[in-house]
Amino acid sequence: MKIIICPKCGCKVEYENKSIWEGNRELEEVNCPNCDYLLDKVFTDLNPNPKIVKSND
Repeated sequence: MKIIICPKCGCKVEYENKSIWEGNRELEEVNCPNCDYLLDKVFTDLNPNPKIVKSND
């Protein structure tokens, strides 16, 4: 898991950045669940599933 703070809205977002099968990976975009800002691109075979850990409210 990786945790990043969204530069647009300030929410702390957690997402999966690991891979299980090395030969089956694709580039997946990770968007902030709160404001839809593009946070990262992850080369993985999983769905990153970003979720808010701490809101900036």
